[in-house]
Amino acid sequence: MIRTALLAALTLAVAQPAMALSCLRPTVQSSFQHADQSEAQYTLAVGRIRVLPGQTIPEQPDDPNQRQGYELQARFQGQLASATGFDTPADFPVTLKVECVAAWCGGVPLDRVLAFVERTEDGNLITEGPCPRDLLQASPEALKQAMACIRGEPCEATDRP
Repeated sequence: MIRTALLAALTLAVAQPAMALSCLRPTVQSSFQHADQSEAQYTLAVGRIRVLPGQTIPEQPDDPNQRQGYELQARFQGQLASATGFDTPADFPVTLKVECVAAWCGGVPLDRVLAFVERTEDGNLITEGPCPRDLLQASPEALKQAMACIRGEPCEATDRP
């Protein structure tokens, strides 16, 4: 009996919690609804984010569960959305805020993105976490869905698994 209790105590002492990050698949509609319902002001744009020279991603600790978020100064180059499409040229400074949850972090996008850019008192902000919301792949279908939301057409996030 004592041996069983001791074995159980040792098992609990060395057991590590099993954690996994589960993200719902991001959709244009869910991101648009989040931005629309937020007290913050957002602008919708399509283009690329270029990290400014001299900005570097900080080194992370060896323990992946101790990862820390960071901010980088960058430029967004592309087009802003209007009721007629993504037709207004844009080139502006932006802070890219990368967030982490335990071992999972967002990242710096390398491809063309559909961006929900938050307008703050300090400038433009794009947040990228381990579960994407403000940066989505700029596929033709995503741009079509974004324009439907902008025009006030049905924009409900119903296609999540």
